[in-house]
Amino acid sequence: MATLDEALAIALDLHTAGRTEEAEALYGRILDAVPDEPNALHLYGLLCAQCGRLEQAADLLGRAVTLRPGQPEYRANLAMLHQARGNPAAAAEQYRTALRLCPDSAALAFPLAGAARQVGQGELALAAYRRTTVIQPDLAEPMAQAGILLRYAGRTSEALSALRRAVQLRPDHGEAWHHLGVALQRIRDPDTVAALAQAVVLLPEDATARLNLGRVHYDAGRWGAAVAALRGALALDPANDGALELLAAARRKAGGEGEAVRTLRRLLRLRPDTANGWHALSLSEPGSLVSLHRALAVQPDHRGALSGLANRLRDRREIAASLRLHDRAVRLEPASAEARWNRSLARLLAGDLPGGWEDYEARWGVADFPTRPRGLPQPLWSGGEIAGQTILLHEEQGRGDAIQFVRYAPLVAARGARVFLEVGADLVPLFRGLPGVEAVFARGEPLPAFDWQCPLLSLPRAFATRLETVPAAVPYLTADPARAAAWRERLAGGGLKVGLVWAGNPHFAGDRERSPGLAVLSPLLSVPGCRFFGLQLGPGHDELSRRSMPASFTDLAPDIRDFADSAAIMASLDLVVSSCTAPAHLAGALGVPLWVLLSHAPDWRWLLDRSDSPWYPTARLFRQPRPGDWAGVTEEVAAALAGRAASLL
Repeated sequence: MATLDEALAIALDLHTAGRTEEAEALYGRILDAVPDEPNALHLYGLLCAQCGRLEQAADLLGRAVTLRPGQPEYRANLAMLHQARGNPAAAAEQYRTALRLCPDSAALAFPLAGAARQVGQGELALAAYRRTTVIQPDLAEPMAQAGILLRYAGRTSEALSALRRAVQLRPDHGEAWHHLGVALQRIRDPDTVAALAQAVVLLPEDATARLNLGRVHYDAGRWGAAVAALRGALALDPANDGALELLAAARRKAGGEGEAVRTLRRLLRLRPDTANGWHALSLSEPGSLVSLHRALAVQPDHRGALSGLANRLRDRREIAASLRLHDRAVRLEPASAEARWNRSLARLLAGDLPGGWEDYEARWGVADFPTRPRGLPQPLWSGGEIAGQTILLHEEQGRGDAIQFVRYAPLVAARGARVFLEVGADLVPLFRGLPGVEAVFARGEPLPAFDWQCPLLSLPRAFATRLETVPAAVPYLTADPARAAAWRERLAGGGLKVGLVWAGNPHFAGDRERSPGLAVLSPLLSVPGCRFFGLQLGPGHDELSRRSMPASFTDLAPDIRDFADSAAIMASLDLVVSSCTAPAHLAGALGVPLWVLLSHAPDWRWLLDRSDSPWYPTARLFRQPRPGDWAGVTEEVAAALAGRAASLL
């Protein structure tokens, strides 16, 4: 008669030879004779698992583990069975115990990591992957998976180290290249595109890799490359809403507004419940509120849609409703620079200067803000004691902003500070005579040592400026006496001398609405008793080549080198008529009579529903009665101009 060990050996031979029915019969007879024989329980359990009888297999393997708890092989096989039955938590527990019994087994550490990851035990999974790489440092897969978990945990430096090692070990590991690219993107590494491009080659069916490559190109402003990658993503996954949204944005940036709208409408047909899609569509529908309302119906707390609707209401001059929405957007996301920046513009337009200045400081955190922070190490001056110390005031945003807010420089000096001023080179001659300013530097020139720094548009906050305390004494800038005398002689003669400016910087957001263009001003040229002088520089000047101008008009642009020349000319004029752009601020700062032509939704500094400006006492404001109605503005200006010219006769 065979011994127990001999019977087990025969049963195992039958089992491995695929003669499962004979093996099962023999395992059964062994267990009938010795019900608690752990090896027989273990082997019979494996056979049952092979045959798909998982519940019976779990019972047999569980009994084997109970009888021999220190046997790691039993626990590993029971763990695999738990995985097969959809219980990764139980599997992880068995693998973990087995690994404690056999700590140098990569075959236990690696599946432990997978099971732990399935049940959200990230730290345990990471530790198990790392244990695997210590035991077998030449394995790429655990190295890659460790890197992926580290990336998800925000531990970018460690993730990069692991993922770089993974692609060295296995250069064809597409997933590792993909996650390496995403991690490199986080630190803006120049190798990002190369890593993601390699992932795209190795993962030809992976839409997400193409989406991430498109996102990198988009963030870098490479619109064409972004469009190509995103189209590739959509070819694999036509309903990928992230790719559709980004493709629409890229096409809009590249000037393909039509495709952008078609892409978004495709997205919204597939996913009418995507608030992001409705919000993105609203960007192609200036003035319309429909898509924004749809976005908020889907997601009432969509911060972008809230701010977008609030901005549209602001442009419709519905300020109370606009501010309510802005307040809601800020409450939802108090740390959002965009939400506070948007609210600042509505507050300032409404005349709430203190609240507006406070929110205005968020501008440096806005992704597409036109000026980047100066990056100076000196602290920002916010209005504290400064007597006996030195401060650098520096330009930001446009030249008009610099001219408007340089008025604060003498006030800083009046507090006992030594004041240095840094501006664009074309402003240096104009600002050199500013009272209290010790020296004016062109941007890029070496600077002396200083204790404090402050951007010009942060000065109103530092002085807690309210409408009733705007420092409005003019002139606070003066023309160079020699230049002014030369221009006075050149422009001498009869008639009302009127300077004209009709366009601003076309790269400025909203310039299309604020710049009327030369054609709109043409009725003014028919007003008798006036001599007109073109002060227009920049892109708007080329409009002159397309129009026949009357003898009463003289173009002075060819003789204007900088703002000091413009100031000298304005000092010799009776009136400056300008759109909302830098020369308007210059005329106001010089105390020259100024008429400003404003759109229906003007820039915040001109406030609402008033014909005067607290910033410029010599200014008169002419506003569009309705959006786009420049004809109404021109008619009013022409009538006023005729009256003024007649008064000189």
